[in-house]
Amino acid sequence: MNRGKTIAIAASAAILGTLLGAPTVGAQQQGQDKTIRQAFRTGCMAGPLYTTCGNRLDETVLQGLAHVTWKGDGVKALLAESWSTPDNGATWIFKLRKGVKWHDGKPFTADDVVFSYNLYADPAAASIIANNLSDIKGYDDFRNGKAASLAGVSKVDSHTVKFELSGPRPLWVELKQIYFSILPKHILGDVKPSEIARSPFWTQNRVGTGPFKWGKYAPDQYVEVVRNDDYFLGKPKVNRIVYRIFADIPGILNALAANEIDVMSYEGGGVPVSDIERMQKVPTLNVLPNVDAGLPTYLQFNFAQSFLKDPRVRQAMIYAIDRDKIIATVRKGTGKISNTMFPATWAQPTDLNPYKYDPAKARQLLKEAGWDSSRKVDFIYYYADQVNKDTVTAIQAYLAAVGVNIVPRLLNPAEIQTVYKDGTFEMGYFANGQGLDPSLGALTSTCGAQLSFTYCNKRVDELYNLGLGEAKREKRAPYYQEISKILNEDMFRGWLWYDVRPMAFNKRVIGPSERYAEMPTLLFNLPVYNEVEKWDIR
Repeated sequence: MNRGKTIAIAASAAILGTLLGAPTVGAQQQGQDKTIRQAFRTGCMAGPLYTTCGNRLDETVLQGLAHVTWKGDGVKALLAESWSTPDNGATWIFKLRKGVKWHDGKPFTADDVVFSYNLYADPAAASIIANNLSDIKGYDDFRNGKAASLAGVSKVDSHTVKFELSGPRPLWVELKQIYFSILPKHILGDVKPSEIARSPFWTQNRVGTGPFKWGKYAPDQYVEVVRNDDYFLGKPKVNRIVYRIFADIPGILNALAANEIDVMSYEGGGVPVSDIERMQKVPTLNVLPNVDAGLPTYLQFNFAQSFLKDPRVRQAMIYAIDRDKIIATVRKGTGKISNTMFPATWAQPTDLNPYKYDPAKARQLLKEAGWDSSRKVDFIYYYADQVNKDTVTAIQAYLAAVGVNIVPRLLNPAEIQTVYKDGTFEMGYFANGQGLDPSLGALTSTCGAQLSFTYCNKRVDELYNLGLGEAKREKRAPYYQEISKILNEDMFRGWLWYDVRPMAFNKRVIGPSERYAEMPTLLFNLPVYNEVEKWDIR
């Protein structure tokens, strides 16, 4: 081989290594570069206003006032230095860290916090998590156009922010503050809220306060972030993180097995049960097969569709499905029957209807409801692994046996947020959870909540808010138990089973394996890849 060809091949290898996030061999051997290669899902780039699946990037670059720690031992201060409440949770005073700078050198102040919370709540911004701010005074007036901002969020001084709520919320910080990344007012403050989603900020230079700075972004290929040497909690141990973008779980698994990435994506169900044995045989991987996600899996009904409004129709669909058999066969024993959205047993009453497999009962209820068996029902799902496909196929067969003909439609991950926003479906196979506490999940109320798809139960919302007003679990429990019973009878969702999320990580990385082992029950849709400044490479 001539010298020209040798140089060309070496250059190509270097370019490929950069694209894949892999440092050159020489650099790695000399300890000059420590790079973690992490999977990232298509459709997660939109930023914290518009997606819950991008939080590993947001926790890396952007940050919030508080976060869940590595060991899952409660909510700790992050951009906030401390907080206090003089009146059992009706008012919260946040003291912000001094000396924190945005990646462009501008100081972080209370103005950024006030701006960010108003942006999340602004109806023109159309944030999917706006409803998590509904406890703040003036929220409804702001959303309805009667006020220009949130009355309950105010700047006390340059490093102090006051939040006033509609009533006592002793768990407000623990349950709500971990959702919101603070955004730079000096960059986004002049952008119209209606244009925020299309701002180049999200893809060209996502300026934050976190342990890593924005590096490069190649659409549908990768995001690269580099170490922030001035990070206020200390310089990260690794030089950079490259988030490789994947459309599906099979691609992630293949990359893990080929030693092309180190850290998998949490979204998509983790390692499918059909692949656990294969992944366990890969010598470079740590496989954690029984990570409890606190994750109810369910049939989602779009209540904008008139034919789904009769609860007898919804109940019939669960009676029609042999959930135990699907768990035992298709899902290879992983999963536990669910009859409510709350996985925590203390939030469940003892007299929930178990909806045991009963196709005759299903046919009876459908007949009583006047069901049209010739109807074709659009049915969406959005994870392409084989177990997920087989699960949907089994559900389709069981429903067809009682006269409900669903037409499965696989979405790519980039379409999910559009469906959430527009409701462009009839039914679906969804998963969304509450984690360690019923108040921690994506659904914080029914009326007006995006993931309720026009379902509204004012009694449920009343009970939920009463629960939020109690700091002690034993006092919250009766409210959540009543919610469980109402939604079990009304079949707000067709509860199927609580899922697990087997995870796999390259042994060369110190951090994610240890984190999951220490925190066996996850906080679903919260930053579970946080504190990346502590991660390292063996």
